[in-house]
Amino acid sequence: MLTPYEPVRSLKSLGGTLLAVPKSRLKSKGDCAFAIRALLLWNDLPEEIRLADSVSSFKSLLKPHFYRLAFM
Repeated sequence: MLTPYEPVRSLKSLGGTLLAVPKSRLKSKGDCAFAIRALLLWNDLPEEIRLADSVSSFKSLLKPHFYRLAFM
């Protein structure tokens, strides 16, 4: 289940598009689980990509982002 991240204190920089990552019991294997890694990867995306209006615009923003990560 996806739950939005709600910080204890209000932060100006928080855009509201982050997801809460549950604590894993096992540090070595638990943090590699898809349920944990997918949320961490989502939270690491730039906000402009997370706020994409449609799936096609999300894909078109995601491709150059991955290119920059891989080759720059």
